[in-house]
Amino acid sequence: MKKSRLFLSLLILISLSTPAWAGSRVKALINEQGCLACHSVDQKMVGPSFKQVAERYRGKKGSLSMLAQKIIDGGNGHWNDLTGGMMMPPHPNLSSKQAKAIAAWVLSLK
Repeated sequence: MKKSRLFLSLLILISLSTPAWAGSRVKALINEQGCLACHSVDQKMVGPSFKQVAERYRGKKGSLSMLAQKIIDGGNGHWNDLTGGMMMPPHPNLSSKQAKAIAAWVLSLK
């Protein structure tokens, strides 16, 4: 199993076995980074909902790493039809591990 899939599987397993810890830590990161100013779990705001992101990228090769890097670097172009070209700001103070935890949580949404 490739590293990114293994990592995603482990994060999902951890979140299922310890939902209070995993969910609360990711939610804290999301709050600290101001993600909810532009995103919600299930409704488009300035940016796509987390569920829309999950639907687009879940199961695609490299999506965990790509999303984590997008969280850190910011960017635009992936959702122009929805956002009118609004750029996602970078979050350079997040570690790769933190960004991957957020991305794994997003990808786990149904």
